[in-house]
Amino acid sequence: MNKMKPFIIVCLIFCFFNYSAIGQVDPEIIRTTQRNVCTIKVIEPLNELEQTLSVGCGVVLMTKVNGKNEYFIATVYHVVEKLFLNNKTQATISVFDKNGTIYKAGNIGSEHILWVNKTMDAALLVLPKDLQPEGNLAKDYVFPGLQNLKLIGSPDWGQDIYLFGYRWMNQDVFIDILKKGILSVGTSGLPGYEGNLVYLIDNMANKGMSGGLAFTDKGTGIGIISSYVNETNSRIQNSDDLTVCLPLTIFFNALSTIIISEPDRLNKLLTQ
Repeated sequence: MNKMKPFIIVCLIFCFFNYSAIGQVDPEIIRTTQRNVCTIKVIEPLNELEQTLSVGCGVVLMTKVNGKNEYFIATVYHVVEKLFLNNKTQATISVFDKNGTIYKAGNIGSEHILWVNKTMDAALLVLPKDLQPEGNLAKDYVFPGLQNLKLIGSPDWGQDIYLFGYRWMNQDVFIDILKKGILSVGTSGLPGYEGNLVYLIDNMANKGMSGGLAFTDKGTGIGIISSYVNETNSRIQNSDDLTVCLPLTIFFNALSTIIISEPDRLNKLLTQ
């Protein structure tokens, strides 16, 4: 099993992908799903330059804390683990609002990581409030709130599952990637995940899609893309390739636990 290693990038440019070949899924569901998925770039400043340490995706979640809507990012640990490297390492997260306008949050450090589970390759981040739009907005533009995942569920065996994330083409450009597979199995026996439930989808995600979203044709999110299992036959050098997805329920359960058991820590993070 190989953990996905995203390509190096310098800037983020959102592109659009032709989804017509995927199947009969409603294009509006695809568009909405795309806006649920953000990009994450982790860098380390080096004098006047910067070194990109990792890139990947995340899924925007929203819940009420003290009566206010607060935003969080569910992702995989291996995308953000370099934030613990030193206090100079930082991340930039780009998100969509409900109208499709892109906003960026920068200077995100390890202190913004609310919860990690290294065994599950899972991480949950607090999204800072000082979001900046990419480009100029009309003077009368009213921020409608961020696009965030609202529907989650558990898939059925053999159900069609779609995988959405970003594929880095070079240091400057990435494209949207949508893949279709079926749920091959839900298993707690996959080596490296230490007895935790994961979903295996019978289509391999591309590098850079780590932290992206697995969802149904109804737009229900079922998991976060973690890694892939490459089952290679030594004679033909090709065989079934499977994407490993972490159930979204673990992120919501972790968030609910923190809201109840660590309110002071959470409130401090939300006011930074």
